[in-house]
Amino acid sequence: MIAGLGLIQPGRATAQTFTSLYYFTNGTDGAYPWCGLVLSGNTLYGTTMRGGSGSVGTVFAHSTNGSNFTNLYPFTLEGGCEPNAGLILSGGTLYGTVYDGNKVFAISTNGMGFTNLYDFTNGNDGYFPNAGLILSSNTLYGTAQGGGYYSQGTVFAVTTNGTGWHF
Repeated sequence: MIAGLGLIQPGRATAQTFTSLYYFTNGTDGAYPWCGLVLSGNTLYGTTMRGGSGSVGTVFAHSTNGSNFTNLYPFTLEGGCEPNAGLILSGGTLYGTVYDGNKVFAISTNGMGFTNLYDFTNGNDGYFPNAGLILSSNTLYGTAQGGGYYSQGTVFAVTTNGTGWHF
């Protein structure tokens, strides 16, 4: 055992570096980044559960070097709020869900063209989509926590243009 410890050469271990890239203020930038990030090139995309102009969450972009924070979209009570599942990226479009407001949405990575792809009815199609989406071809798949025929949730599919809803 002592001989094995002698094999570690001095100066060979490297320290880990931790860097905070941005501090949310609970202002228009957002607060409580609940989910993971999506990376495209040198840009990180994510959501916050609170903050923004309506205080109900945002979609944001931020450079990996710590500069250029951009609030791409502030959620509203009327348009859906509290995104608590991660985004997915396909081409120049981000897709996600909002828990409160029960929607599947799309937005361009430049912040333009926010679109509600599907509004849950709080019935058999489900409600509270709070898990991440997956994408296969042009179809988004996800789960909704409540609703369905037995009020125990649903698995759903919707195309990226908002047509072809299935549960």
